[in-house]
Amino acid sequence: MEGKQKCSFKAHKESEAISFCEQCKIFMCNRCLNLHKGLFENHQQYNIDKNNNDIFIDICKEKEHERKLEFFCKTHNELCCVVCISKLNENGYGQHKDCDVCSIKNIKDEKKNKLNKNIKFLQDLSNNLDNTINELKTIFENINKNKEELKLYVQKLFTKIRSAINEREDELLKEIDNKYNDNFCNEDIIEESIKLPNTVKKSLEKAKLSDDDWNNNNKLSSLINDCINIENSIKTIKYINDNIKNSQKFNNIKIIFTPKDDSINEFIKNIKEFGNINIVQLNYFEESLILKNKVDLIQLIELISNRIKINNTKLIYRASRDGLEFKNITDKLKNKSNLIFIYLTGNERIFGNYLKIKLENLGNDYDKYYKDENAFAFSLNNNKIYKILIPEYAIRFLRTNQPILTGNNGKGNGFYFLSDGSIYDGSLLKEPKVYDFEKNGNELTNNKNKLNELEIYEIL
Repeated sequence: MEGKQKCSFKAHKESEAISFCEQCKIFMCNRCLNLHKGLFENHQQYNIDKNNNDIFIDICKEKEHERKLEFFCKTHNELCCVVCISKLNENGYGQHKDCDVCSIKNIKDEKKNKLNKNIKFLQDLSNNLDNTINELKTIFENINKNKEELKLYVQKLFTKIRSAINEREDELLKEIDNKYNDNFCNEDIIEESIKLPNTVKKSLEKAKLSDDDWNNNNKLSSLINDCINIENSIKTIKYINDNIKNSQKFNNIKIIFTPKDDSINEFIKNIKEFGNINIVQLNYFEESLILKNKVDLIQLIELISNRIKINNTKLIYRASRDGLEFKNITDKLKNKSNLIFIYLTGNERIFGNYLKIKLENLGNDYDKYYKDENAFAFSLNNNKIYKILIPEYAIRFLRTNQPILTGNNGKGNGFYFLSDGSIYDGSLLKEPKVYDFEKNGNELTNNKNKLNELEIYEIL
């Protein structure tokens, strides 16, 4: 019942009730209670908790009905009296006249079956709830840590040019808060989840008591009402529990700050457009054997996300899986575009390149270069992006040698690798040699620097 319950005695109708008599079905204030105790020593009386008015009486709660609750409205899932289902629709009559209504006896078996299902649901949920809540707290702590680290990074950048970018800094910090509020769980879910075990426990206890007393027809309406309360409680429980489960997805999301330019002078010129707050899915490149470390993954995303838009990634080639033969590679890349190449050497160097152009007629020519104005190389070890100096030689496919060359042999710059061996028995290829433009094109010849892995991803 809603609000504070008043005394049933008309003369005391403004007084707050402090007790309820089960046999008389009345609420009593302090004065009435003392008199009632003297007159009816054997009656069962209940103290009313000021914070919980969940006391059921099988009399209709609608004003001026004062009828016994003998019917059940399937449409609204609530008990009702004969006045509620009356064909008259005036003076408070007939609220359920057009609803699907039955006797409470006819709904008994259906409610009993649902009660059993709800007991099982509450038991299962109760067994796993503590672990789920702890996981949610950990996720929320990590989200807050990410949020604070991101803010600190933004603030350090803005300190260097404080006089010119105070206004923009405030805008970005506000946007960070908005992104987190709009896209992640907040403390309200934590607070609701903390209350959840007690709610589940109370509902489970109530359900078990009702189940034990189910065959007591004298309390049938009370038992049905308990079922209704439990069902309503479970709706709330499921909502909170679903929010807890949905929070798992936050493990794969990180928000990053991406400046549009590395130069502070350029920042000042373009202060109004400086930086973006972006949400980054950490499941990009999720199939990678090279980017197994999340630090490497985040570093790569931060390096390239300001230059290319990433909605998703698809692994289309892996050297250890698909082989280094010319045809194996060209078959995978034919007519593909928007590609990221990631290389790993024996000394744990991770570098790569990006191509936007479509690789048409790939594999048909003996020696073919592709022009790409948007191509670039990158190094995770140096945390840098490198522009291809001569776009006409962005990539080369040479049938007798290893086919991927980004800015090769002085015709540009970039990382590349090739093999000087020929193909044996139509398939076997000599160990690829790895070259690095940062060392003036010198070959990295020792075993530690050999190519260990190559992965090629299509950016979707």
